[in-house]
Amino acid sequence: MLDSIIKLLIGDLEDKRAYKKLMKRVDSLPKGYRFAFHKIQHYMFSVGPPDGDMTIFTDLAMFTDLADFFETSASEGRNVLEVIGNDVGKFSDEFMRASNSGAESSRNRMNKEILEKFNIKEE
Repeated sequence: MLDSIIKLLIGDLEDKRAYKKLMKRVDSLPKGYRFAFHKIQHYMFSVGPPDGDMTIFTDLAMFTDLADFFETSASEGRNVLEVIGNDVGKFSDEFMRASNSGAESSRNRMNKEILEKFNIKEE
């Protein structure tokens, strides 16, 4: 019960730890990538996903993927603008759309597993 009260008051500590760990990774990126990450993150939170499905923000997977992508690109010596292009809004929208399709497949897989567990045919 104490766990439930703590989660209600301050949120899930594991999620907060994971977010802080992600932000440390972002802080270790080259200056241009770090600036772009924060601007893209702000855009994504402000505008939201193109299809309005806010469930993609319920975990850090999308931002972790972005950090992974930026780390890989930076290690290859690529300039951040080579990676994201001149239309950063379009890049962000496409990135969210791609992340959302990953969430959609995860959602479908979970539904299928649950239906199979209870011997229910898909409609």
